[in-house]
Amino acid sequence: MNYPPLQPNTWIDVDRAALAHNIAVLRTASRRAGGEPILCVMVKGNAYGHGLVPAAQALLEAGVHWLAVHDIFEVRTLRDAGVTAPIYVVGYLSPEQARAAVQMDARFVLYDGLVLAAAAEMARELGKVARVHVKLETGNNRQGLRHDAALALCREVAETPGALLEGLATHFADIEDTTDHRFANSQLERFRRTVDAIHAELGLTERLLVHASNSAALLLWPDVVGKMARFGIAAYGLWPSKETWLSVCQLGQTPVELRPALTWKTIVAQIHEVPAGEYVGYGRTWRAVRPTRVAVLPVGYYDGYDRGLSNVGKVLIGGVRAPVIGRIAMNMTMVDVTDSPAARVGCEVVLLGSQRTADDSDGEQVSADEMAAWLGTIHYEVVTRIAERIERRLVS
Repeated sequence: MNYPPLQPNTWIDVDRAALAHNIAVLRTASRRAGGEPILCVMVKGNAYGHGLVPAAQALLEAGVHWLAVHDIFEVRTLRDAGVTAPIYVVGYLSPEQARAAVQMDARFVLYDGLVLAAAAEMARELGKVARVHVKLETGNNRQGLRHDAALALCREVAETPGALLEGLATHFADIEDTTDHRFANSQLERFRRTVDAIHAELGLTERLLVHASNSAALLLWPDVVGKMARFGIAAYGLWPSKETWLSVCQLGQTPVELRPALTWKTIVAQIHEVPAGEYVGYGRTWRAVRPTRVAVLPVGYYDGYDRGLSNVGKVLIGGVRAPVIGRIAMNMTMVDVTDSPAARVGCEVVLLGSQRTADDSDGEQVSADEMAAWLGTIHYEVVTRIAERIERRLVS
């Protein structure tokens, strides 16, 4: 049976124009060292909460060349959606998954000889090439190989029919959380030393795709970019950190304008009056000190609206802040709308993002940074933990 479309109780608007603006700004930043690098944008983590498929499509429309994902399932989702652009897998692949990556024309990070053998075998069977990027360990001590092991694996790739060493990569351990970048610079030195040794070892006359940038490095040091600018959080309009913004200022640069693309919305399901002295929610953690008008929102921690926002968070109704009261439940949140005259059953509520006032003037904003501060975490977690099942809508 074909059921009629239904309006969800909570959804996310993703601003296509904001994504395009951010990509344009970051493309300009990537050109500061000269050349026209490949723009490789991270869409892992459900595109940082923005919706894997819709965000990927909007980013490609904005001029992105490559998409980077964490696992093979994200590759499959994108290919099933008709995305034909190059996809780069940065996370772990088992040998079986590496074979699937070759089938789906995805390149991937490499630090394991067994994965190389499986991928190359599949490539030979299909008449394809397994394109790999060897990960160099330079100080993060998380994923990758140190100098000698990296040299050996690159030599093995060069000697393996069906495999192609396309790139060399590393990842910074401490570039966003500090304004002291001596450690990050030491990582770059180690990276460049190993990269040069690999080129000499393999006798390469044309340099590989060498990439070490993330959003912070791209904004701070354009010369890190090389042939490929690899970045994530900034594409979605969020500065990597306050420290990155301050570091850009300390370098004498004007911080670029990034526009947040995500607005998380819900509606008011019910409004009722609570007498002074009565409690709201589980555990009786909030008590009315005056007659209070309470709105019930049909969203909770199951949706990713974190329980830690209980009695701390704020939402927007009519462009005005309304405090969260009581404990956030699995599927419901209560807010105090006594001082929110625009609140009514069915009206739109912004959980994360900005909202105009009832007279269409500029209202307030609940930013991912502010919500992260309420929760004692980082904005990356705030946006990526919004439930995948919630519909993401591209808007202009």
